[in-house]
Amino acid sequence: MRRYSSILAIAFGLALLTPAATFAHTSRATYDWHLGDAFLQSLGFPAGEQAIAENGDVVTLEGIGSFSADGKWATGGGTFSHHVAAGDVTITGTWTADRVISFQFYGCGRNPAGPLPPDFCGGLLKLAITATPDANPDLHLSGTLWINCVVGTDVPASVVEGVRLNVPGIIHFNKPVFESGANVYIQQ
Repeated sequence: MRRYSSILAIAFGLALLTPAATFAHTSRATYDWHLGDAFLQSLGFPAGEQAIAENGDVVTLEGIGSFSADGKWATGGGTFSHHVAAGDVTITGTWTADRVISFQFYGCGRNPAGPLPPDFCGGLLKLAITATPDANPDLHLSGTLWINCVVGTDVPASVVEGVRLNVPGIIHFNKPVFESGANVYIQQ
């Protein structure tokens, strides 16, 4: 999660309200994932999470779902908005999470700015997705979505919060837009 001071106050309050429980810090757990959605917006974060392609195109993603790293399943999905820089055109649509490709677990309950609720977790989640443009609902594009959440005690130093999206043969949004939104995994 981003280093916003307002989130710390809210998160600390949530931590005090969370029943004392022991959460297994393992990637075998099941998680709800939140990507720039209404839950994160209610905590003061902007809508969506953005990534940029080398040609200047920007994609904004929102979504919600669940996943199991151990079982390699994922549910949910969301919306996308692809701003084409060259034509000043925006393509909108929906996307669904098809399955987990991989998950690198960073831990729970802490981000670089301080403590969070013990069930707020981080890691690098790599999902296989299917995107469908609103203008052409019969078109289903396969892609790979990386969601990186910097919560946990084992976050590599070079990691940044954000998303990346690759739709092979079409476009690769390979650079997260710094502080464009937020994401988090909530352990079940």
